[in-house]
Amino acid sequence: MTPRPPRMAMLHCGSHAQLATLADPALEPYGIRPVHARTGSPTDLDDADVVVVADRIRTDLLTPWARAIRARAEAGATVVILGENSVDTWWPGVREQVRPTIFWWWRTGEDSRIRRTATDHPAAAWFADKALAWHYHGVLDPPEGAASLVDLHTPEGEVDGSLLYIDEASTPGRVLVTTMDPVYHHGSGFMPGATQLLYSALRWASEGHR
Repeated sequence: MTPRPPRMAMLHCGSHAQLATLADPALEPYGIRPVHARTGSPTDLDDADVVVVADRIRTDLLTPWARAIRARAEAGATVVILGENSVDTWWPGVREQVRPTIFWWWRTGEDSRIRRTATDHPAAAWFADKALAWHYHGVLDPPEGAASLVDLHTPEGEVDGSLLYIDEASTPGRVLVTTMDPVYHHGSGFMPGATQLLYSALRWASEGHR
């Protein structure tokens, strides 16, 4: 029997970049169901196999959805939480710290201090280097048992924190959390790597479900 494709929902707040991303023809095969944070109901996520929390949703709009999003992970679904969402205020077990954003390091030759890690993790194969090393807004201290796929280092070479981690230990589901904001940059039409990260995360979430 051919497995059915996963039911995928994207929580958003109707920004121009989010709507442009949802209108991208390349995403049509995923059958993404848009769920508006203002007008939707948490029950709209009840049957979702994959929940994507688009980046840059206001905290007052996002917090009421926290229980429903967590419930999907507890039910074995995949949850993808993108950046600029103050994740540590509504998702348990993670601490986030803001870091200055270096926008054009690849033009200036400046060291981004972004380093891949856990390259033997099964999810690592889904993400090319350019998908993981382009941008960030902070660092994460992942929960115990989670695997960071990319870290930010300090100028002295020490690990400052994770820029993207996958947690398959805290719930029966899978949770990807990042401080990068690919929906904003993809929908706005700029920033190398943003589109690659968005597409890679959706492929990982979709194929991994099967």
